[in-house]
Amino acid sequence: MNFDFMSAKLKHSMWKLHLRDFLDGKPGLSEAQAVDDRACDVGAWLHGEGLNKYGSVPGMNELDSEHRGLHGLVRQVIEHKRAGRKAQAEAALASVDASSKRVVALLGSIEKQVGSAGVSG
Repeated sequence: MNFDFMSAKLKHSMWKLHLRDFLDGKPGLSEAQAVDDRACDVGAWLHGEGLNKYGSVPGMNELDSEHRGLHGLVRQVIEHKRAGRKAQAEAALASVDASSKRVVALLGSIEKQVGSAGVSG
């Protein structure tokens, strides 16, 4: 199975929309997917073949760190929402957006370095 960088970048770009829906009380995003950095496609690839095979590629370790941080920020959004701290949840959501953009940029950089055709995951 090939790792689809384009799909991964699109999905991570959508995080803010999913969290916005969560803050607005709409269903859709499971908490397990949201807070577990290994449950999404990027995390599964990173902790499967990605880091093992491409760990020496510049940006891979930064991607891993940023990706874990992103899911930590998502956890903060959820915790603030549940505790009724709307302003803090909104601030954390803004941080998620910035982190997601960094994840997408790193994915793009790595894709250029390794080429998407031969990357499996």
